Amino acid sequence: MSFLQIGFLTALAALAIPILIHLVFRQRPRRADLGTLRFLRIVLAQNARRRHVMRWLLLALRLACVALIAFLFARPYWLAPQTAREKRTTVILIDQSATMDLRQDGVRLVEQAVATTRELLAQARPNDRFEIAFFDHAIHPVAISPGASDELSSLNESQRRDFASGELLSKLFAPPSCSGGTDYGGAMEWARDALTKAPPAGRRLFVFTDLQRSGLAWTEVDRLPADVVTQIHDLGRSAVNNLAVVEARTERNWIRPEEQTTIHATVHNGGPFTIDELPVTLRLANDARTIELRERVKIEPGASESLRFEIPPLAAGLWQGTVSVEADDELPLDDQRHAAILASPPYQVLLIDGRSADSPVLAATYFLEASLRLAPPGQASAVSPFEPRRITAGEILPALDKYDAIVLADVGELPRGAAELLRSFVERGGGLLAFGGENVTAPSTVSLAAAGLTPGAVVGTAYADDLPLRLKTWDVKHPIFAAFSDPQLGDLTRLAFSACTRVQPAPDADVIAAFRDGTPAVMERRLGKGSIVWCAIAADRTWSDWTSSRLYLPLVYQLIGYETGLTAGGRVRQAVLEGTAQLAGDAAPGVHEREGYTLVVNTSPREAETERCTAEEFTNRFGLKLGDEPAADDVAPSVKASLGTEMIDSEIWPWLAGALLIGLVLEGLVANRTVA
Repeated sequence: MSFLQIGFLTALAALAIPILIHLVFRQRPRRADLGTLRFLRIVLAQNARRRHVMRWLLLALRLACVALIAFLFARPYWLAPQTAREKRTTVILIDQSATMDLRQDGVRLVEQAVATTRELLAQARPNDRFEIAFFDHAIHPVAISPGASDELSSLNESQRRDFASGELLSKLFAPPSCSGGTDYGGAMEWARDALTKAPPAGRRLFVFTDLQRSGLAWTEVDRLPADVVTQIHDLGRSAVNNLAVVEARTERNWIRPEEQTTIHATVHNGGPFTIDELPVTLRLANDARTIELRERVKIEPGASESLRFEIPPLAAGLWQGTVSVEADDELPLDDQRHAAILASPPYQVLLIDGRSADSPVLAATYFLEASLRLAPPGQASAVSPFEPRRITAGEILPALDKYDAIVLADVGELPRGAAELLRSFVERGGGLLAFGGENVTAPSTVSLAAAGLTPGAVVGTAYADDLPLRLKTWDVKHPIFAAFSDPQLGDLTRLAFSACTRVQPAPDADVIAAFRDGTPAVMERRLGKGSIVWCAIAADRTWSDWTSSRLYLPLVYQLIGYETGLTAGGRVRQAVLEGTAQLAGDAAPGVHEREGYTLVVNTSPREAETERCTAEEFTNRFGLKLGDEPAADDVAPSVKASLGTEMIDSEIWPWLAGALLIGLVLEGLVANRTVA
């Protein structure tokens, strides 16, 4: 038996404590003559022997408990006669970025890497442990299934390793296509974490890659442990004939029907020859309608050329397609880039006015409607993404399914049925924005609170005393206030208010902006798939002159944009498969319909840069130690001394913990039955 923390065995000196207690507090009876005590003496003599045994048993239990505590902290284990040289941990990284789709002798590079990895697994020693992961712009570990993990618990160490190797072989296959970007830093970080947790001897790292230079400088990572031996399998090709579309940027992803826009394209020549007349084609389609535009461009080796496609007026609908080059090269994946344009009416916003007035200037939604429309009433703006419609709080709500966001301006009382309709609208994913006002009081918001449309308990109107209310803090990471993170872009502390609607936030509500005295100014509460943003200020000029401030228009647009999804990217969003983009997830290149928006996914433009680095540059970048596995005689004596034997599932502290628990219970029972 050996111990992991042998220093704790010094606690065995505490065994003297129970002995001292028994010696100090042992009974010292005094003799007294009290007449005839013959019968009492007989009873005492009969019980003396029992008490004597119980005291020794109690002492033994206390000594055992103290000893068990010392052994428990020392963590004893049975030593298994397995040498460090016989046990190895191998981490394998397989590059599956887009350039690994290139072929060498008719076989894809990623397939060559997988074939070599399978050979390593087949030749593994019985006690070898493997950690395998594919990588591009993210890490994709080859994991054992949950069902297999349950079966592993019933096997011993050797059987467990053999079973795990078989599971890895059954799951180790090359992906059907490669499209991601290259991020060596993220892969090396994952390998470092896996190797650091492994036993500190026999640690190996295999990297299968084409050594693409563009993947070197995207993620910083700490160096691997010094004893890790790395082998780099260079699968790349010295020269690649590649023509790529590295950009297809739409000036406006969203336009109104019958409007025009422009797509800017960039083509890169990664081959060794000049292309005089390279055809570049734009194709867009919407149902049965198609648009095809062609351009020709001359590109020198290693150069890039830009061109413009002027799109004619588009009918309503989602137009999606590609910008592609028509050439025979060795990496066809980047021969095209996807694009999408949505021609549709602007975001529909319903304004509910809680204070109707004959003069439009006195209405609670007058300034809101003017800022959203950016045009005189009755006219449509060519630049505004919003189309507002105003109704009063007493009117019957229209069909809400055609609206993207609803704004309550100084709305207190609403019929219960209307409040339930608003709740259903938010739960389906709609956005609700509410502004305070004189009508927003605790009694008037009963129906809104019952429907869960308030961020907490509405207390009433709070008026400023000597100084006006000013915003002091706001969440600069929130999409609403991200544009105001720099005071040069707009200092919100300049806005002053004479009153606000005081709300006691609910536990599930977030305060994203507050006044100087800590009163919540802007709160958010999630409800179903949508959200409720509650502003304690009024939307008009009853409590402030902020409607004439230069901050009114951008702040209102940020609030409405957040509730419509405009600040998140709008109805058409772009994502690139590289280390800096998380929006795409596992989506393949193409146009994907998501809930509430269309996602356009393209390969990383860095993958068109087929220039390679050397193995020496790669090792210097990450501080690797190249070479084969060291022989047993080459291992330093200090390493041998510390790693000559290893613990293999042999710790016995759980048994000691159980014995300690039983000992404590028995000690309590014996102590209660022993007369001191």
